[in-house]
Amino acid sequence: MSPREYELAHFLFRNMGRLLSRDVVEQAVWGRTIGTGSRTIDTHMSRLRIKLALRPENGVRLTSVYSHGYRFEEAGAGDDGHA
Repeated sequence: MSPREYELAHFLFRNMGRLLSRDVVEQAVWGRTIGTGSRTIDTHMSRLRIKLALRPENGVRLTSVYSHGYRFEEAGAGDDGHA
């Protein structure tokens, strides 16, 4: 895991259950606004999902919320993994 991925994971775990806007994530992890056309955050989130196995069957879920940002949360007991 890269240092930036670690910072991002740490930020997500500290804010579990909260809807985090892209701007908030950018400021907290990168210290600046990255830009609307950038896929940097999406790429890092995808890598974290894979590297940390952030899937409902493992008790957590990292979802993107269209036009808002991301939410990292515990998966419910009756969750089938489909959103």
